Amino acid sequence: MKVGYCRVSTDDQSLDIQQDQLKAAGCERIYEEKISGKDAGNRPELAKVLAFVREGDVIVVTKLDRLARNTLDMLTIITDLGERGVKFTSLAEPWANTDSPAAKLMLTMMAGVATFERERIRERQAEGIKRAKENGAYKGSKRRFDPEKIRELAEQGMGPTEIMREIGAKSTMTVYRALNETTA
Repeated sequence: MKVGYCRVSTDDQSLDIQQDQLKAAGCERIYEEKISGKDAGNRPELAKVLAFVREGDVIVVTKLDRLARNTLDMLTIITDLGERGVKFTSLAEPWANTDSPAAKLMLTMMAGVATFERERIRERQAEGIKRAKENGAYKGSKRRFDPEKIRELAEQGMGPTEIMREIGAKSTMTVYRALNETTA
């Protein structure tokens, strides 16, 4: 069975093109998520597709970086799949598959390139933020959660985990930071 996996990094991006390409490639089942690719361990839909596939199945992605953005994650996933008799292929990079030792070598090299690319993006971003701060133009990222709302919920007796779930945060650190801001 061909099983598709598609991913975009943010909620405001669309999965439509990837879904169409995976359907056209014959994928019978498609897993999708809107989450950063920097850490494969924090992607629930990726975990589901990896748990679902069985020997003889093929995981299909539209581009290699949809599966993993760093070498270690890529190699870990590909090795696990290979040990279970599951194949992998990328539509945009036909050489990116697990059909031969040469293809596996290319996958390893390109995973290294993807890691390098991600690190360079982070360097450029840090340089841009530093320059913007020096020019007084950097204000930080936009707040996603209202600290006053968090404080109100805490005053109502809700614990950090309850507040986190109530506001839709991914971590209790968001709650602790907001509470520290309002008391400082």
